[in-house]
Amino acid sequence: MKRCFLLLTAALMWLCMSTGAWAEEPEPDWLSLLTEAVLAGDREAGIAAAEGWNVVESRPRLDYDELRLLSKLITWEAGSSWLTDELRLGVGEVALNRVASPEFPDTLEKVIYQEGQYLGTDTYDFRCALQPSRPCVEAALRLLLGERILAPQVVFEGHAVQGKVHSVFRDLHYGRIYFCESRYPELYEMPEPKLRDLLSEIAEQLAAVSGKEK
Repeated sequence: MKRCFLLLTAALMWLCMSTGAWAEEPEPDWLSLLTEAVLAGDREAGIAAAEGWNVVESRPRLDYDELRLLSKLITWEAGSSWLTDELRLGVGEVALNRVASPEFPDTLEKVIYQEGQYLGTDTYDFRCALQPSRPCVEAALRLLLGERILAPQVVFEGHAVQGKVHSVFRDLHYGRIYFCESRYPELYEMPEPKLRDLLSEIAEQLAAVSGKEK
């Protein structure tokens, strides 16, 4: 009797495994959920989706508020439906390059609202009324996940030349939009390879020590 029970149990286990009944639940599509939350302005759902994505430490960390703000900026600057994703990526990348630059504020919010930089971002229309479009949210998400099309020293974008021209976007309605480099390229030069490797090694050792202390 006991043997029959064991055989029946084994058969049921094999049946469940072969049909996928015991298979693990698939991970939710956090990026799609995050995108939809930004479009709907649902901060609670967006934060939850970002937290779900960030559980895996090897992934680029995402923040709902940062994604929504960058999406709004891209919509404000390049939201017209006929414009290309390349232009949208460029507009967003300039803002992120500024965050990483020693010449500008060190947060996206401060960069976007910096006086005299992005025209109109201090208005009600931008802060409260503007809703980001799907192509602009998708461009912002690609950038925050690490995609880049410009160089780190490209920190200007507009209708006037503000430094060494990196690239030019031409549009029949908006005219020429210039992407220009900083006037101080030496601030963006990478260290020599040996020094860069040494700095990277030191950073890893410090991180390991910090982890042990915790």
